[in-house]
Amino acid sequence: MNLKKVLHVAIADDHPIVLGALRGELARLPEIRIDLEVENGEALISALKRAPCEIVITDFAMPADDSDESDGFALVKRLKTEHPSTKVIVYTAMNNGAVIRRLYRMGVFAVINKREKTDELINACLATQSSKQLYFPVSLRGELEMSWAQGEGFGLVRELTQSELEVVRLFVEGQTLGEICERLSRTPSTISTHKNNAMRKLGLSTDAELIKYAYSTGMIN
Repeated sequence: MNLKKVLHVAIADDHPIVLGALRGELARLPEIRIDLEVENGEALISALKRAPCEIVITDFAMPADDSDESDGFALVKRLKTEHPSTKVIVYTAMNNGAVIRRLYRMGVFAVINKREKTDELINACLATQSSKQLYFPVSLRGELEMSWAQGEGFGLVRELTQSELEVVRLFVEGQTLGEICERLSRTPSTISTHKNNAMRKLGLSTDAELIKYAYSTGMIN
């Protein structure tokens, strides 16, 4: 790709080794200049106010004194709200399919797994200058790419049935399985099956993960 300008990039990761590796790989490219290096979301938001960048490469969750920016969804939401023209690339070891689909729905340009070859991250950076609305690394192509092309946008409705969604909503609101059974006039085994199916589809293994995911993604208002 023949670029006409240098791309100004911010990188954020709470592991200094990862920051160093990113710097080393990206600095080799004449098309890329790393303007900002930070170790948490709060610092990233603050730094971008002083020096806006065209591309942000950030880890998904970076703890920092219980700030909201330790939550990947909250960080991405602020980035897209405060810097709508900036292309956000999430560079993460997280491989939860439901979370990845949610990130794409929120408007990130690419989600690159840290286990991918570095070429994928470089290709994503260069692709920000094309007409593409988003970039899929090799590991996410195929079915997910086809779904997006067909206009489904990884919609939640495709993932959960209405019954599963209703059970999750009531559970996250604090109702016990017994109360949900009474509310929906269903047997305990049916309610339990709906809840377990929902967690399996979302790639979640504990009640705590389900509650956090439901609120973080806006599944529950």
